[in-house]
Amino acid sequence: MAKPKEEWLQAIATRAKVETSEVEGVLSAHQIQPSPVLAQPRRLVLREIEFSGEKDGVANAGTFAFSWKTLDHGLWAMLSEHNLRGKSTIIEIVRWMIRGRPSSNLQDDVRRWVHAVRLSFLLDSDEYEIVAKTQGEPIGSLCRIRAPSTAEGERERTVLASFATDGEFEAVMADFFMHTFAMDPISSWRKGGENEGQSVTHSWVAFSGAMFIGTNYEVLLGDMPVATGLTSRLMQMYLGVPWVSTLATAKTAYQGVEQAVQVSTRKAEQAHEATKERIASIRAQLAEKRAELAKIPSDEAVRNAIDADAIELADVRRQERGMAEHTERAVTALRELSTVYQEDRRDLQTHIDAMSASAVFRRLEPKCCPRCDHTISKAKKELESSTHSCSVCGESITNSEDGEAIKAELQERVAASEAVVKSASAKKEEAENELAALREKIDLLQNRLESASKELGSAVRRQEAATAVAVLEGRLEEAEASINPGVQSDDRSDELKILSAVVTETESRVKAVRDGLLEDVSERLVEYANAFGMENLSKASLKGNASLSLTKGGVPTSYGKVTEGEKLRLKVATVLAMIEIAEARGIGRHPGLLIIDSPAAQEVSPVDVDHLVAGLQAVFTKLPHFQVFVAGISSKAITDHIPKAHRREVSGNAFLW
Repeated sequence: MAKPKEEWLQAIATRAKVETSEVEGVLSAHQIQPSPVLAQPRRLVLREIEFSGEKDGVANAGTFAFSWKTLDHGLWAMLSEHNLRGKSTIIEIVRWMIRGRPSSNLQDDVRRWVHAVRLSFLLDSDEYEIVAKTQGEPIGSLCRIRAPSTAEGERERTVLASFATDGEFEAVMADFFMHTFAMDPISSWRKGGENEGQSVTHSWVAFSGAMFIGTNYEVLLGDMPVATGLTSRLMQMYLGVPWVSTLATAKTAYQGVEQAVQVSTRKAEQAHEATKERIASIRAQLAEKRAELAKIPSDEAVRNAIDADAIELADVRRQERGMAEHTERAVTALRELSTVYQEDRRDLQTHIDAMSASAVFRRLEPKCCPRCDHTISKAKKELESSTHSCSVCGESITNSEDGEAIKAELQERVAASEAVVKSASAKKEEAENELAALREKIDLLQNRLESASKELGSAVRRQEAATAVAVLEGRLEEAEASINPGVQSDDRSDELKILSAVVTETESRVKAVRDGLLEDVSERLVEYANAFGMENLSKASLKGNASLSLTKGGVPTSYGKVTEGEKLRLKVATVLAMIEIAEARGIGRHPGLLIIDSPAAQEVSPVDVDHLVAGLQAVFTKLPHFQVFVAGISSKAITDHIPKAHRREVSGNAFLW
């Protein structure tokens, strides 16, 4: 082993252009172990199946016990005339004991009914036995059975391992069979979300699926879903191809490192963006604090402003007092002038009224005195005309020309006094406006003085603002220094280069052995499928990724496109071809045990079952160490090819256990 390992290391170092010590360091870090040795086949044969317990909650409740002994190589069957008669349970209990973990197909009520199980099997010529009490968590042991040293002696039982929980049971069986069949756990990469995934390690539970064929024919080999990507590795593992586990681990390690680098890069980019946002935030805060600092004046500046405003306030107050007096005088003058103006208007109106009355009375011709009734003489009337003296009272009588002259004079006096009033009113309004402006200015100066007085003693606030500015400037400098988009956050390029070389070199070694085996397996697969009734299948090509291309009836097709009955026969043919080719070369890991559940289920016709069982019966001429169990509905297609001694069969509505 040392020589292939050293040569492999050197080949990887050459590919990666590094020293072998660097390669060894990466291999050690990722626990990648070389596995260059071809596997030697070992055969597993079931010898005895026993289980017992008590049914409850059903029509046939009560204790039960199932025992099937003297099993050997060859074709065996579990049959009933109806479904749900216990056939699949026998298979599931065998699977449980071999894997150490019950499958999801084992019903909860059935597991509760089963209280004890014993499974005896051969590995080549060595006999082993699993004994378990299964009420609650399983408690039991795995033993090796040796023949007695004397004819009368009892067989020797050596306990290889004990278990008391589900987890311990699974670990015991995995450790035993993985070591026995020289298998290594296989790692695969399970993708999650975008650029996410995780390494998943598959062990005996997954590998043992190659021995069981249920009614789900989705994958060609085993029972793990396609998404696990395990089918191709199972195929290579059971073919005995060397380096398979090494390649799987190397690929998983490469994908893990690649994802780690992607995640690290994404985080670095996110950190870069976060730093940019932080810088923008700090700059905004800094601008705000600087503006705040600029608004806080020094005490000296405040005192100077207070002194200037106090001087100006005193001057404005003097102006305000003078303007108040001036306004008061203007108001008094306006009031007095308004009185004169009103008097002039009254005089004018009185004169106008008098002129109107005179005009009326002058047209009167009195005949006597209105008091004494003395007759006015003609001489007095003539005298009135010549002297313009009243013939009654003797007073002088004015004519209309004098009245108009007086009216004109009075009108001039009214106009003059009105003009004086308007002028006085304008001066009074102007004085009031100036007084209001001075008082507003006084209020403004008083407010400024009050605010400025509050600003005194602002040294503490100014210092706090200055400190905040200094802190923000330091943070900004630190943040700007930390941003560097050109730096690789997680540079593992050398590690990836070495892992890539490991994958490439190991894959070439796997392929060198695998491709030749797959060609031979593909040919034998066609022969077995033909023997199972697929007479129109002329060609098959099993690829390294476990995909199966077919030529059927002269038309290219694939495993995923054929009928369910054809898939079943191809699954069985693939396992048989792998076992035969591997055995012919003295390699391989398939234990030679195959258990087929309900081959007549779904779309599989009785003719398909007949061809399959007949073909399986013929297989034992080439593979005498092969052991096959078939569970299904009783039919001539099965009973014609499996002798009664190899059948556990019930009729009518009876149960197998």
